[in-house]
Amino acid sequence: MENITTYSAARKSVLVWLVALLSICSAVARIVFVCVGDMDGMNIVVRIVLPVAANLLLAFRLPLRGEKQFYVTILPVLILVWGLCLDGVQAATGFVIPVVIALCIVFALLYFLTFGGKLSSKVFLLIFFLGAIAAAIMLYGAQGLITDLLGQGEASSRALLNPNFKWLLFSDIAFMLSLLFLILCPHKLAPWKEGEPYRLRFGDRLDGRRIRNMPVMSKVTSYFMPTRLGRSNYIRDTIEITNMERYINQKRREGLKHFGITHVLLASYIRTTADMPGLNRFVAGQRVYHRFDTSVNMVVKKEMSKDSPDSSIKVYFSPSDTAAEIYEKFDVAMQNAREAGIANGYDSITHVLDYLPSVVMSLFGFLVRFLDYFGIMPYALERVSPFHGSLFITSMGSLGIPPIYHHLYDLGTVPVFCAFGHKYTRYMPDKNGEIMTKKFIDYTVVCDEGICDGFYYASAMKKWRAYMTHPERLDTPPEVVVEDIY
Repeated sequence: MENITTYSAARKSVLVWLVALLSICSAVARIVFVCVGDMDGMNIVVRIVLPVAANLLLAFRLPLRGEKQFYVTILPVLILVWGLCLDGVQAATGFVIPVVIALCIVFALLYFLTFGGKLSSKVFLLIFFLGAIAAAIMLYGAQGLITDLLGQGEASSRALLNPNFKWLLFSDIAFMLSLLFLILCPHKLAPWKEGEPYRLRFGDRLDGRRIRNMPVMSKVTSYFMPTRLGRSNYIRDTIEITNMERYINQKRREGLKHFGITHVLLASYIRTTADMPGLNRFVAGQRVYHRFDTSVNMVVKKEMSKDSPDSSIKVYFSPSDTAAEIYEKFDVAMQNAREAGIANGYDSITHVLDYLPSVVMSLFGFLVRFLDYFGIMPYALERVSPFHGSLFITSMGSLGIPPIYHHLYDLGTVPVFCAFGHKYTRYMPDKNGEIMTKKFIDYTVVCDEGICDGFYYASAMKKWRAYMTHPERLDTPPEVVVEDIY
């Protein structure tokens, strides 16, 4: 990976918590200001709602993610600097206005370049910040002197003594102090070395790193086809399962009593991602990312009856897992989902949401989509969400019907949906012309063309089929797990 400058702010640092406290104080002061003041709608949105949201975002994200992703402070800081610029412009007159705007723009640019990894030191940012504060104090002092000489000092003093404006002044001071501590709290990490774990940088998400060197055509695809459903490609195939059934029976004799077609398909897909990691990408916010983990989702019924409720399971695997290891992980999740009284995190969340009014539910759905688009959804929610993962698989065979083409979800990150149907028999001639009976299954794959091109998908599908045809190869870990491009 490209060796860029990265920063980390330890959660136990006193400065981190000072930033969080001051940001909350700044947000509260602005809320009080709008409650006791008199502002029109647009001013409330620009000067109150956005700064308050940015302050709260900074207060919570810095302690939670500052150690691994200090760059997450860039967005709230840019919003806050914009709000401070608007406040300064409204309070200033004459020659001070363009100076205030220029100072805010240069600071925002320096902050982005520093903690986005483009500058090798934060010294320039700190010096400019302190210089800008000193310049602002002197400019406003000079402006006050000019207004007094022009006979406007009394009106200016009355505005300054207005208790409502004191809340806004307190908010700005708290924000400026939080900015100072925010610049001081992170420390620069040592340069990244070959062989070390991937280091998150600006543009990455907690669940994946951004693919930065994709072909241009692949980069722009998601902008012209913004929904995952609109980018879907549909594949249907049939596979003869003589070797698969022999392998399944062998595994059951070895003690894996629930081992079946589902596990062979899963193990084959996981092994394919070890050879072709491009399958484990996803599109979010119109950008392509590579997932840090490999997870599979499936909806299961607690009992095979019409009245039995559904439950969603999500299982995490390693690309180097063997078929037996995949079976153990998946079977534990299946049995837990089917046992009475054991509910996964997603079930618990949906039960709580069921009590909300429809309007609140709609707002919650919008908020989740908004947070997911920008990669700021809580990681705990992503860990249990069935809409986020490497693969969604469904068994139509257990229902005794052929496979369906299941749509991809526009919410979340799942790029591939696989469904397989029931077993059936065909009569086919062998090489000597004698009629033989062979068993087959059909399976369908719906995939997001935004993550890789058609040639890559075709190669991956052929490799996946080869593993299903010869599942004994899944008993040994892969010699090499291929890394995706950067």
